[in-house]
This record gives sequence, C-alpha cells and structure tokens, in this order.
Amino acid sequence: MYRLKDLPKKDDLVICTIKEATPSSVFATLDEYDKVEGMIHVSEIARKFVRGMKTYLKAGGKVVCSVMSIDTVKRYAELSLRRVGEGQKRNKIKEWDSERKANDIMEVFAKQNGITTKEAYEKIGNKILAKTGLLFPTILDIAKQGAGKLDEFGIEKDIAKSFAELVEKRIILPKAEIIGTLTVATKAPNGIEIIKKIILEAQALAKKKKIDFEIKYLGAPKYKFKLIAEDFKQAEDLMKILKDSMEKSAGTKDISIDFKRE
Repeated sequence: MYRLKDLPKKDDLVICTIKEATPSSVFATLDEYDKVEGMIHVSEIARKFVRGMKTYLKAGGKVVCSVMSIDTVKRYAELSLRRVGEGQKRNKIKEWDSERKANDIMEVFAKQNGITTKEAYEKIGNKILAKTGLLFPTILDIAKQGAGKLDEFGIEKDIAKSFAELVEKRIILPKAEIIGTLTVATKAPNGIEIIKKIILEAQALAKKKKIDFEIKYLGAPKYKFKLIAEDFKQAEDLMKILKDSMEKSAGTKDISIDFKRE
C-alpha cells in the first residue's frame, strides 16, 4: 500500500493502527502516511472505550481518528477518537477500502508488466496522487471513460492503454435501479391499440437515448418496469424523460398513466 509523503492537517481523518494502550494514552501509527505516529490521550477517547481499553483498543486494531495537531519536525500527531462521528467513520473506512482496492490494481499491473509496484506508482499512481490525493476516484473514471482519462496526468499512451484495459476488467461499475409497476388504462374502444402504441414508443425512445429500460406485461392494465443507470440522479432524469414521453403520447385521450415504485 502506498504511503503519503506529506503530513496530515489539523481536523483530517486518518486510519490508525494501535501500537500500545496504557491507562492514560493510546499510541498508534498513521497507516496512510510515511513514518508518522501519534498519540490519543485518554480524554480524547469515548467513555465506553476507556472502561474497556484492553478489549476495544488492542495492539494491532484499526481506528479512525481526527488530527488535533501535528509536529512537523517529529512527524508526530495528537489524535482524537471521540471527535469522529459514526458517519465520518463509515465514510473514511469506505475510502480506505477503496484505496486498498486501487493499490491491488497497481500491484497486478506491475506484475503483468514485469515491473515493481514502486515503478508502477512512478509511471501512473504518483502522477494521479499528486493531482487528486486519491487513486480510486480516478480509477472509477477510467472504468467509465477509458484510457483517455489518463491524458490529463501526462501518462504515456501505451501505459495508459494497458492500465485502462486492466481497470475495465477489475472494476464493476455501480448501477442504480428503479423498479416498479406501470398502470396504463383507458376506456377508449381501441384502447389496446393505443396502449400498445404508447409502450412501443417508450421502448423506441429508450433505445434511441440508450436507456437501459425493460418493461414486461403482467396482465391488463399493469406492466412491470426496470430502469438501470449509472447513478440515482441519472436514473431519476431518465425516468422523467420516459414518463413525459408516455404522457405526451397519450395526449388528450381518455388514458390514465401511473408509475408506482417498489
């Protein structure tokens, strides 16, 4: 796993490995940084942990801390456990896990190309870190956009192409789904033909706009639908496009269209 050469700043959240716990303090190393250690005073530990320090804060355990101050000469930080909220803790752990996944990809790339992990970082990783501070968000962008995303980091074309191919194999992009029931009803004499036309036009629009949209007949007047997008905002926007199109197709006819999500 890569180590950041610079130092954390005040109020930064950091992943720490506990070295030793005493009745008055806990000593730890900062996992993301090169040769940086820290101390958590007992006053900066929640009471429930103070009572059971030997159980909750064992040597080798991982904790998320907030940086209270940093000695830039000694590379030593004063840390706090009690100032980290549960939401902050979850987000930091998620970020840490994502960066470890990114590091695994760097190691695989190095192995595939007969170079060391250090050399892989020199060619790719360090250039990304210098601009963004994290690897995984850029790796996600590469999975979406391809090798062209690496142009902004000044990475050689052949290396960028090889790395992007690996990323596309290793990263499964998250998807957002909207699933529900569509009810289309009418009392018009030719209602079946009208409804069929509305559904076919919606499917044609979805295909034209490259929307991943499925619709299945459940029995009059209900249909099961599923829409898949890269994220929930996009899913909501695409759902609105389809809904507006169907309502427009219905026009002034005596037709009711209702979308209900599961």
